[in-house]
Amino acid sequence: MHVTDFSRSFLRIRLDLKLTQPKTISQPPPFTLNNARFPIESRCQVTRGEGSAASSVDYVLGSACKTEQVNVRENIWHDPNADMCLVASNDEFLIIKGWDRNNKGVMLSPPILGQQPERHAGKNVDAFTDLRIDRRETSGQILEKTEEIVAAVLENRPLVSQTEFETPNGSRVLLEYPVKVVNASERDVFYQVDTGPVIVPDAAIFDGTHGISTMRLAFIAHNTLGCTELLLSVPTPIGHGISVSHYSRVLKLEAKNRMIAVD
Repeated sequence: MHVTDFSRSFLRIRLDLKLTQPKTISQPPPFTLNNARFPIESRCQVTRGEGSAASSVDYVLGSACKTEQVNVRENIWHDPNADMCLVASNDEFLIIKGWDRNNKGVMLSPPILGQQPERHAGKNVDAFTDLRIDRRETSGQILEKTEEIVAAVLENRPLVSQTEFETPNGSRVLLEYPVKVVNASERDVFYQVDTGPVIVPDAAIFDGTHGISTMRLAFIAHNTLGCTELLLSVPTPIGHGISVSHYSRVLKLEAKNRMIAVD
């Protein structure tokens, strides 16, 4: 079968200030043109409807970075600094940022745009001059037995996993992600994936306009081909009315997992 070649797949945004007014930044940019490239961490395909009426949307997660000022000699890191990652489809984007606490109050640039939210969803054409998802594929072998998975781990073969499940509203979800961390035992004959981040839909946070707004960050774990546990990043109270974005909510799923050794 064919799977995503995560080592050669990238998400890229282009911002040409002569053509596009930025809407997602917190400091005026000291450049006129920038291309930012993010390795693709994982993929989430959401399918709604049945038969000829079915439609699918692919979302990808770019690798995390820190908020920075590009093309300066010093004072590169923004203060206050945020963790930042970009989720994208062909039509929409979601920027997820996390400071030392939620509702930090960092303003967008120009400030007339208001405060930067932790989750900023919108249309690609409104924020970027161009956004490209360059997803390459490679061939792989489905591993049907635990013994085969253990052997692939001990042979240091690259692994990709796929997880399929259905949401309460009837959508079908396919997650695809590289297996970065995995446990295995040839004596006790088990494997256990503990890897991420991945993106998963959560209808409870739909903003009413952008389908991509439902995407949450998560880590994923499974040790059979029939069930999965997700650890979701959610606003997590730490006292005195303050919360932080933290991986703290467990979601257990009946799901179909596949383990694929990449050629």
